[in-house]
Amino acid sequence: MREQKLKEYLENSLTVEEFMMDWKNSQQKIGYETTSSPFEQIEDGEFEITKDHLIKICNDLLNENLQAFDVQTIAFAFMSSIYFTWDGESQEGKIISEIIFNWDNPTIGFDLTKENFEHWKKYLETGKTDYFTKEALKKKFRGLKKNGLRGNSN
Repeated sequence: MREQKLKEYLENSLTVEEFMMDWKNSQQKIGYETTSSPFEQIEDGEFEITKDHLIKICNDLLNENLQAFDVQTIAFAFMSSIYFTWDGESQEGKIISEIIFNWDNPTIGFDLTKENFEHWKKYLETGKTDYFTKEALKKKFRGLKKNGLRGNSN
């Protein structure tokens, strides 16, 4: 994945289809069932991620133009990039941080389901949520334990 193409997608200079085509073309087969998507980083400047960018990603997933794995990879690109930034101190930035973290880490947070993307979108639009709470997480992991499954283990 090239950061330049991700930036162009976020700015609406590339359609989601063009962005995905570029990304798929950059994947390299490294094993029988394993591919690698090296990141081509932008060295200079910064690009600030906003709620609107994340809403765009939610919409593209909800419209089935992106898959959950695609969003997880985009979130990983945001987390590992020095080019993509957001203000983690502002209220908007805290929401952005929380959502990007959840997208990058579904095994320790919320699953990347269509229902959860609908909630994330609403959270981004309103700044309010009663769904993504500590109680909801406790319920999720109690359900895992109750069914004999394991969440994040040490």
